[in-house]
Amino acid sequence: MKRILFLLLLLPSLSFATDYMMYVGMYGDCVDDEPSPIYGGTYGEYPKGLIDAQFPGGDVELALFIHNNTEVVEVYSGELDKNGNRLLVTGDVLVEFVIDRCGKPGSFKILQSLTNEQDEEALRVMESLPMFRAGSLDGYRVKTAYVAPVHFEKQIMPQKKEDNFDWEAYGW
Repeated sequence: MKRILFLLLLLPSLSFATDYMMYVGMYGDCVDDEPSPIYGGTYGEYPKGLIDAQFPGGDVELALFIHNNTEVVEVYSGELDKNGNRLLVTGDVLVEFVIDRCGKPGSFKILQSLTNEQDEEALRVMESLPMFRAGSLDGYRVKTAYVAPVHFEKQIMPQKKEDNFDWEAYGW
């Protein structure tokens, strides 16, 4: 019984790694250098029958990839909270990018900005995205656009309260 309980407690801590390289080589020596329509995002509507590009492991893995690869960029707003702590600029940078017919992400564009530093970090993360499975329409590979948020937030830890207890008076 103790073994089962131990395994149940251990199970959530195990990480099931996604193979981010699963689509590399899927399209051989594909080169997408011809102009073609881009579906989705700010480029236009999703036609009926469009199968969107897929990140290795799906949309949840895409969100995890972005979260795990984003470094905290501490940019102070110049304001203070009620306790006198400096406030950070927090929020989402929205980045649009296009998955070409070979599954390669590119054409990165900031749609919603925070600060230059945070925008640069968001672009750095997006430029490190692995290959996707290309989108398709009526059996043909097509270019599709994604809009992904890169979230910037850091909790400011409350300052430790002073310990005014006289420990030495009690021999400590």
